[in-house]
Amino acid sequence: MDDLAVLVLNYTYEPLHFTNAKRAITLVLSGKAEGVEASPRVVRSPSRVFPLPSVIRLGVYIRKPFLERVAFNKKNILRRDGYTCQYCSRRGEKLTVDHVMPRSRGGQTTWTNVVAACLRCNLRKGNRTLEEARLRLIREPVHPHFLFSVHLLRHPHATSFMDSWRKYLVAVPSSL
Repeated sequence: MDDLAVLVLNYTYEPLHFTNAKRAITLVLSGKAEGVEASPRVVRSPSRVFPLPSVIRLGVYIRKPFLERVAFNKKNILRRDGYTCQYCSRRGEKLTVDHVMPRSRGGQTTWTNVVAACLRCNLRKGNRTLEEARLRLIREPVHPHFLFSVHLLRHPHATSFMDSWRKYLVAVPSSL
């Protein structure tokens, strides 16, 4: 039971972290959380049968200010853009980071001016603006907030209840 992960949501239904099934049941039975999604599994005690939750929601709001910051680096730019070229939609490992407005023309190295680009599109665009290179962005670059789903992919028991978690986690493709 301790090897099954349960998704813990804040009071506002924002994903916070994972806990094990034993802790999740304790939180629900003590009134500190409510079961939001139940798995088909059950936990039996000598006198009761409890549905094993796959998602619980805390009864109070937990403020986590550090969740607002995402480190600015190539890996997180690629994660934000879904490992997809933002000019041609190619996916792959040989992606680069391109400045939408070239640095030589005053473009800054910020979340809102860099995108993932395949080598072909990056070379095609070169030191030109989108209009000059006749390219269009698939999606405007934004400053991301903490992406809990990124951490989901690293969790050793991520497949425990993936389907019941999906609607609470943004940017988790259904093919996982």
